[in-house]
Amino acid sequence: MSLTLNHIGVAVESLPEMKKLFALLGLQITGTEPVPEQGVTTHFLPLPKEAPSIELLEVTDPEGTVAKFIAKRGPGIHHLSFTVPTGELDSLCAKLTSAGVRMIYPAPKNGAHSMRINFIHPASAGGMLLEIMEPSRGKGGA
Repeated sequence: MSLTLNHIGVAVESLPEMKKLFALLGLQITGTEPVPEQGVTTHFLPLPKEAPSIELLEVTDPEGTVAKFIAKRGPGIHHLSFTVPTGELDSLCAKLTSAGVRMIYPAPKNGAHSMRINFIHPASAGGMLLEIMEPSRGKGGA
């Protein structure tokens, strides 16, 4: 299995301020997508040279997990996201669970960009929230 860093998710309190800052750094939002299941709208800022992107997480549900994250810890890096090849997410989640790794969801859910996602709980990842994701079948996958 090949694992690649896909993006760094950043919880934001003020999207306009962050857009202005990243514009000054030469980075522009190239895609925006609501993800109601997660209570956010995602805004992607690709980095140059095919590097991972930065995902700004704008809260749309004040009871959602990102809103709760900001209330507890303030804005900042929310998660690191890694992509696995299509068809490998379920088996990876099963492997992690059988090894005692705590997952956020019992089964993958739908995320932005037609991806299927799950998260490794920070209690099993040294305090970091790690997202693992795969393209949905028929959406850039096998």
